[in-house]
Amino acid sequence: MKNWKYIKVLCLLFVMLIGFQSSVDAQVRSRKSKDKTTSKKSKKEIVSTVSLMDQLNPEIKFGNIGFFNGFALSTKLNVGYKITERLSAGIGGKLFFNQFLGQGSGADASFLDLGAMIYARGKITNDIYLQAEYSRMRFDLGNNVKVNSTSPLIGAGYMSGVGKWRFGVELLYIVDGPTRQLQNSIVEYWFGASYNF
Repeated sequence: MKNWKYIKVLCLLFVMLIGFQSSVDAQVRSRKSKDKTTSKKSKKEIVSTVSLMDQLNPEIKFGNIGFFNGFALSTKLNVGYKITERLSAGIGGKLFFNQFLGQGSGADASFLDLGAMIYARGKITNDIYLQAEYSRMRFDLGNNVKVNSTSPLIGAGYMSGVGKWRFGVELLYIVDGPTRQLQNSIVEYWFGASYNF
């Protein structure tokens, strides 16, 4: 009889162990399923959380500075959209200010040239890029004479820094001859800041 009692206790323990093991197994499977669902959700959330602001690359640049026979300063504001991590395209505006000192008894003259541009940029490295630009400028020649000119520009740039803000230089060759004459320059050079480069 004593053996029978031990057999009943062992059978009861065996049944409890099987039940306990099944319960643990079910919990482990449930957790794995939740983890897979969570990882799928997090991947989807990562893809959907890339906002428009994360894809935009605004910049402000100053350049074409001159102090001979007066004062010259230019500024360029543009914003690009990152198509990929290495390729972006965008639009912007340019403003060229020129002030010439009058010779002798002549009066000082100030000219304001305005323009718009579109561009495409490809990064060679994380710091160096090539850029193709197409700009349309309205040049002020004085005496209420204004001339419109369009020109492609090609060049390269360098941006350095850590984090979202980068600082650097850009050099663009003016392809169109008449625009070079109106601008009185072969190249445009710019110094500036870029956000989310």
